[in-house]
Amino acid sequence: MGSSDDRLLIKNIGYLATMDAGRSLRRDAWVETQSGWITAIGSGKPPEYKEVGGKVIDAGGGIALPGLINTHHHFYQNLARAYTPATDLPLLPWLVCITPPFRGLTADDVFIAAKVAMAELMLSGCTTTVDHHYLFPKSGSGLIEAEFSAAVEMGMRFHAGRGSMDVASEIIPEWAIETVDEIMNDCQQLHDRYHDPARGSMNRLFLAPSALTCASHTLLTESARMAASLDLGLHTHCGETREEDQYALEHLGKRQLPFLAECGWETDRVWLAHGIHFDSGEIAHLGQRKMGIAHCPCSNMRLGSGVCRVSDLQKAGAKVGLGVDGSASNDSGHMLNEARQALLLARVTRGAGAMSTMDAIELATTEGAACIGRRDDLGSLEVGKCADLAIFPAEDLFSSGAENVFEALLLCFPRQVQTLIINGKVRVEEGRIKNLNLANLLAKHRKIADRIQNRG
Repeated sequence: MGSSDDRLLIKNIGYLATMDAGRSLRRDAWVETQSGWITAIGSGKPPEYKEVGGKVIDAGGGIALPGLINTHHHFYQNLARAYTPATDLPLLPWLVCITPPFRGLTADDVFIAAKVAMAELMLSGCTTTVDHHYLFPKSGSGLIEAEFSAAVEMGMRFHAGRGSMDVASEIIPEWAIETVDEIMNDCQQLHDRYHDPARGSMNRLFLAPSALTCASHTLLTESARMAASLDLGLHTHCGETREEDQYALEHLGKRQLPFLAECGWETDRVWLAHGIHFDSGEIAHLGQRKMGIAHCPCSNMRLGSGVCRVSDLQKAGAKVGLGVDGSASNDSGHMLNEARQALLLARVTRGAGAMSTMDAIELATTEGAACIGRRDDLGSLEVGKCADLAIFPAEDLFSSGAENVFEALLLCFPRQVQTLIINGKVRVEEGRIKNLNLANLLAKHRKIADRIQNRG
């Protein structure tokens, strides 16, 4: 344990959703942390801090959840939100439209975009985020490094996906393509410099070829081999649209999931983005292999891609987390809103009893942790796990008058956090990100976005 001055007591929690195995919901609760770990949880009168040191936070009767976990994102795309030429297009034409403006993307651009993405995620209760960055223009270098730097500045727990594309097409231009050797060499260097496999790690790397429409058999196979040898996660887009399945049948001779299996992608370290268009046999197979799906309801609806069969996947044994996806196809990164949309989408397709508020919170916490290989230290509030907590006000304008205050967190309009704690450190206090000049950051972001969009 560390010194007493890194102790933290959060008291006066009105509702504490631990998301432990029993989904315990404590009233009038408190949580004690030290050196980034949860050391005690209780209800009623909390410990007194007088001479022992440490910081005390009064939650004001708010609602505390485990820090939310975002399993799929493309940070850089927040530089082209609501991009007019692409607002009414499905995925593949959308990609054709949205990619060219980023030809001049630089590390400085990615650094600012990453900070903006992390800021909105943090204010929505997210403490751990994935980013799948797959676009590496010839003019740019150090892009993943810039994301790691942004995560350190923001104090956010970060898993960087070293994305990759080695097959050009009418969708992906030649300037965005790398060789397999270039990709794998960079993956190794990033692993050696940044990846920390320890419990409580703040920085990790995973390997993430973009999609089967732009990644060769060799790239997919080599990525699987390296991931196995270094014990890294594997991630790609799969099952997002029917058109991609048709592409796979025409160009690869089989559907996407069997092709991935042929390349060595059958392991519980794999989680796939979207996973909408799997047939029942494939869903059973995903469950048998304990693979994961990043469910992205807002993006899937925005692009008209379809509806992920969340309950079928879970019943089969697959892990299903939530992802906000890219901020040019969502077009925001609000994790509490993503959980709410998952709840509503499940109900509109399968009935009012298809998903409960606790089910939706589970997607954003424990299931997300399982997808990214962090179930042992993230996703629930239990002694011995990481001190990552999101505390929301118990009531706001949009939830005033709610009878069930806890369920109103998802049934009413999504709100922002009051307090966010990551690794035992207070990162958001009274609804503001500490040590961040948000107005200045957004001014820089707007200037870069104007430049990017004017290339289109």
